[in-house]
Amino acid sequence: MTEPVTEQASTLEVHRTHEVRITVHYLPAERSFHHEYLPDTTVGTVQAEAMQFFGVRDHKDRDEHRFFLEYHGRKLTNASETLRQLLGERHEAEFHLVEQITPGGASK
Repeated sequence: MTEPVTEQASTLEVHRTHEVRITVHYLPAERSFHHEYLPDTTVGTVQAEAMQFFGVRDHKDRDEHRFFLEYHGRKLTNASETLRQLLGERHEAEFHLVEQITPGGASK
């Protein structure tokens, strides 16, 4: 009932080629966001889905609250960048969802 080794290796290679395992951590949350994406998925899509999972959104009250993803200490600002462009051949990555608060009295 087991497949020949070549078919198993081929199936594993297809899985690795087509999916990138992403984990997003958000400090106030008890759980992290986990999802698999195709390499051509944009950073903006990952951020939007992670924000939905954590129940947060950009908004303005007295202050301005903006969320962004961080990868290895770098703020990801290009929402149209794909996971393939960002990660190269890596098949998994961990991001942090960070909230940036700009006080209402501060000028841009």
